Amino acid sequence: MIHERLMTTETSVSARHHATVAATKKSKKKKDRVTTELWEAVMHEQWKREQQRRRMVRWRQQKKESVTSMVEERLRLERRLQRHILRARMAADRVTPHSFEETIRLITLQKAALIRENLVLIEAIARHVKLESMLQRDIQEFMPRIDKPCSDSTEELTQQKTKEKALPLDQENGGRYVFFPSAEPSFYFHPFTREEFDSIMNNDDVVNSDRHPCTQSVGELFGWKVDYAPLVRTTEGSVMAHARFTRRLQCSIDYADKVLPRLDKTLWPKLVTPRSWNRVQTGSYSCQVLQNFHKDAHVMVCNIPGEVNLRYIALAQHTRDFRADGKRVDKYTITIADSEANSRNREAAGKQQDVQW
Repeated sequence: MIHERLMTTETSVSARHHATVAATKKSKKKKDRVTTELWEAVMHEQWKREQQRRRMVRWRQQKKESVTSMVEERLRLERRLQRHILRARMAADRVTPHSFEETIRLITLQKAALIRENLVLIEAIARHVKLESMLQRDIQEFMPRIDKPCSDSTEELTQQKTKEKALPLDQENGGRYVFFPSAEPSFYFHPFTREEFDSIMNNDDVVNSDRHPCTQSVGELFGWKVDYAPLVRTTEGSVMAHARFTRRLQCSIDYADKVLPRLDKTLWPKLVTPRSWNRVQTGSYSCQVLQNFHKDAHVMVCNIPGEVNLRYIALAQHTRDFRADGKRVDKYTITIADSEANSRNREAAGKQQDVQW
């Protein structure tokens, strides 16, 4: 009896032990399955992120290539349009279109060119207006500082010069009348002496080569960098504005020396232009060489036609120097000038209503 109870107890303990082991194994398997599923979920998420990253890299690369391709295509089309415009302009004067399609093509090309030039001009005019407003502001600030004694001395100097100028025309020393191609009023020109020419050019070179201490860059005008200095008063009492225009060109000095001196004088820079030019004042700008000291030194008269002809005498010179470091410097100088003899001749001839010097 006792033995049977002992066997029953051992059997019961053994059954409970096996049940506990089975439950533990089952729990462990369940835990392993959860861990495996969690690991698979994490790996799947990482895989998705990697795929997304690769897609974004491909998309950015494709976008970059697309933008580059569009830029290259735009440049190619612009170059092609410029070639067509150039051909159309070259052929416009000598080729008459023989068909309606040819006419439309030429008009379209000219319209595109005009629109492009118009946009460039609008930007240039905006910069010009900004610069002009700055000049006007400086003039308004400076003019009240000119005192009355200076004005009185200027009037006395003017009266003295008027008395000196009230002399007959000096028709000696090689003077002559100068006529213009479009029948503008003529005038009597008295030649400059070499001393007068050199004095004016050397003084102009000294004045323009010195950089004003208060010079500052104010922007760009028609592609030229503009450095502007405040208004200053000269010893004669007049007001002088000093501006420097610079631009870097992809052109060698030897090539410039071959091209610039051989250009028509009417293509040289114009030192003075009226506000109304090409609106009220129209006509062909003329420039005549009156005197040559050598092949690179000229005295010229420039005339802008209109109801009132704007006219000035200009001295032009080309010089070549070498800097301390041995580099060559070519300098082309054009400056407005006058002489006492020519001033007296204009005074003796009387004031002309249709000419402004």
